[in-house]
Amino acid sequence: MLIDTHCHLDFKDFEADRDKVIDRAKASGVGLILNVASSLEGSRNSIALAEKYDLIYASVGIHPHDAEKVNAAALKELEGMASHKKVVAIGEVGLDYYRALSPRDVQRKVFSEFISLAKKTNLPLILHNRDSHQDMLDILKDGFKDKKPKGVMHCFSGDERFLKKCLDMGLYISFTCNLTFKSAERLKGVAKQVPTEKLLLETDAPFLAPQAYRGKRNEPAHIVLLVEELSKIHNLSMEDIERITTRNAVELFSLKEAGPARIAYEIRDSLYLNITNRCTNECGFCVRSFSDFVKGHNLKLAKEPSTKEILNAIEKMGKYNKIVFCGFGEPTLRLDVIKEVAASLKQRSKKVRLVTNGHGNLINGRSIAEELKGLVDKVSVSLNVDTKEKYNKVCRSQFGENTFEEVKRFIRECKTAGLEVEVTCLDIPETDIERCRVIAEKELGANFRLRRHNVVG
Repeated sequence: MLIDTHCHLDFKDFEADRDKVIDRAKASGVGLILNVASSLEGSRNSIALAEKYDLIYASVGIHPHDAEKVNAAALKELEGMASHKKVVAIGEVGLDYYRALSPRDVQRKVFSEFISLAKKTNLPLILHNRDSHQDMLDILKDGFKDKKPKGVMHCFSGDERFLKKCLDMGLYISFTCNLTFKSAERLKGVAKQVPTEKLLLETDAPFLAPQAYRGKRNEPAHIVLLVEELSKIHNLSMEDIERITTRNAVELFSLKEAGPARIAYEIRDSLYLNITNRCTNECGFCVRSFSDFVKGHNLKLAKEPSTKEILNAIEKMGKYNKIVFCGFGEPTLRLDVIKEVAASLKQRSKKVRLVTNGHGNLINGRSIAEELKGLVDKVSVSLNVDTKEKYNKVCRSQFGENTFEEVKRFIRECKTAGLEVEVTCLDIPETDIERCRVIAEKELGANFRLRRHNVVG
C-alpha cells in the first residue's frame, strides 16, 4: 500500500473529476491519502472529504500565507476540528519568507500558536518552510523545549546542512514529484542523505507534477513515479520504498497498529531471517534501542521461531535465491538452528550469508568456522570500530574487554575455513575508517565495507 501524505483534493482543481482521481489513485496502489488543509475553510473541507471517502484522512491548519487571518476564534474552531476521529495532523503550518504574503513577525507568532495546538492535541505537525530555515528551527526548539517535535518537513527544499538539523530534531522528511525533474540533481543528492526510516511520500497535488506530466495537474496516482525515483536514489526496490514509507506514515500519523513480527522479510533481492532478538552486544547506535522496525518490517519477536517455523516462513516467500541470517539479534546464539536451516537451503542451491557480531566462538565455547563450511557462503562480521578500547566503549560486549581480539580471531578462522568474509565498520565519529580498512584487508585478508550508522538493513 502506498500512502500519499500530502495533497489537496479539496482544491477547486479537482471539482470536476474528484471521484475519478481517487479511483486512479486506488488503481495505482494508493491505499491512504492525507488531505492537507491550508485554510479554515480547507480544514472543514478536508474533514468532509475524510468522512466521504474511507481512504482519506485529514489535517487541519492554516498556511503561513494567511497568517494574518488567524485569530482566537479560528484557533478555537481548529482545536475543535482536531478532535475528529479522522484528523491526524496539524498543518500545513509554518513559515514562508519567499512570497511573504503575511508579515514575518505575524507568521512567527502564528506558527508558535500552532505548535501549542499540536502539543495540546498531541498531533504531529505538517511543516511548510520556504527560505526560513533558522527561524523555523528556533521556533520549533523554543516551542518544544527539551522534547523533540513530532512532524514532517514537507516538500523539502533545503540543503544538507539544514537536513541534518531537521533529522537531529527527529523530524520526518518528505519529497514531492519534483524529485523526478531533470533539473533536480541537487535535490536528489539531498534525498540520498535521508535515512529511509525518516522518509515519507507526497504529491502535493495539484502542484509539482512529475517530469512525465510537467505542465499538467498533479494527482495521487502519480506517486508511483516518485517511488521509482527514490528506489534509484537509495538503491532499493520499489517494494522496499513502498513498505518503508508506508510504515513511516503509519508511525507518524498513528494510522493503524503494526502487523505481526516477521521471521522472513525481504530487502532488495534478498530474503532475511530473523531468528532471535537476543544479542551479546549493547551497541549505543543499534536500531533496537529506538525502534522495532527495519526497512518497514516489524522484527520484534514474541518468541524465537523453531527450525520448522523458519523454513515455513521461507517457503511462503518463495522467490528468493539469496538468504541472509540477519534479524534483530545475534544469529550465532542459535547456531544449531542456523546449521539446520542452512542445510535445507543448500539442498535447494540457495546462496546463504550470515551477518554476525563475530561472537560465535565466545557464545558457543568453541571454534565454529569449520561447522559453517559448506552451509554458509559468506560471513559479514560487524567489527564496527578500529581499536579494542573503542569497541569496549561503543559495543559494550557481555564477554569483556578482549572481545575485539576474539572477533578478529573469528574472522581469521572463517578465512581459513574457505568462507568469503566481509568486515563492516561504521562511519561514527569514534571510527578511524582508513584504519578499519587496513585491519580488514591487510591484517585479516577480508573484504571491507563501510556502513552508515543511521542506515539499517
